[in-house]
Amino acid sequence: METRTGLSENSVLEMKSITKRFPGVLALDGVDFHCQKGSVHALVGENGAGKSTLMKILAGAYQPDGGEIVLRGRKTKIRDPRNALQLGISVIYQESNLVPYLDAAQNIFLGKEPRGRLGRLKTQESSRGFNRSEAACQPGERCPSANHRNRQVAFL
Repeated sequence: METRTGLSENSVLEMKSITKRFPGVLALDGVDFHCQKGSVHALVGENGAGKSTLMKILAGAYQPDGGEIVLRGRKTKIRDPRNALQLGISVIYQESNLVPYLDAAQNIFLGKEPRGRLGRLKTQESSRGFNRSEAACQPGERCPSANHRNRQVAFL
């Protein structure tokens, strides 16, 4: 079945003809990126290809100079990172930093901590599904200075 945007009903996100310029550099030139419901997507490419720039546009950190974003069938303007989170968009960046005095679950949910009806933190829910065998640190345990691979595992 086709939606208003012309893609299948399984399309959750469409970034169409996205363009971004910085002084002296055309970082993105008409880039298209589509995500389907129920699928895992990875954005890969050479250094300087524009992967981070595209994701920063999706996360609301940058505004595109051209193109459009369609989220769940509706054209959307992502004003800022807070608006992206409100829309259900969260990005795990390639270069992640851990807050050493927080535990693993707190680092993962930093800024989007699960809360109960009265606004209290739900710490047990934060650590549900956490892969303890490969993590740089465990839920409830503070994150030490870890090597790059272990920091990535802690975030994933």
